[in-house]
Amino acid sequence: MSDVDKRERQSLWSDKGGSALVEAAIVVPVLIVFLSGVFEFSWYFYQQHLVAIGLHDATSYLARSSDPCNPGSRAWKTEQEHAKNLATSGSINGGTPRVKGWTGAMVTPQCTKVDNPRANRLTRYRGASVYIVTVSTQVPYSSLGFFDLVRMRSPNISAAFSERAIESR
Repeated sequence: MSDVDKRERQSLWSDKGGSALVEAAIVVPVLIVFLSGVFEFSWYFYQQHLVAIGLHDATSYLARSSDPCNPGSRAWKTEQEHAKNLATSGSINGGTPRVKGWTGAMVTPQCTKVDNPRANRLTRYRGASVYIVTVSTQVPYSSLGFFDLVRMRSPNISAAFSERAIESR
């Protein structure tokens, strides 16, 4: 190898022209993937928040209904359907879903009876039946594309909310 070849190679290694372009070619794809991930997870948490708000609304509606947790009541069955609509769309009559693909069939209301006996001096608020109304759901999350990009399966949004209902019968 001649001295001219050695000098040319050394000058190539010390040449700074175009280094910004090479750095940008390395950093920009990583930055795009990172920002896409941030946007995707922000969207996921927003959708999860909308589901949680819907379940809170439905549970509060059921806990304050006229005849809570009475499976023999026609009003209770109607109120359950209204609560499902309220959870998914924000209206008891239904409408556009809060989260894409979320339907009333995915919402599960449940009542659990809790014993509330009168004891010693604790008679106030005791004696009537107390129910815990729980509304839960599981919604498949429709990804914006990031999970497909990194070849991951989209997660499900799972949520539940509970509230007391004091029987008025």
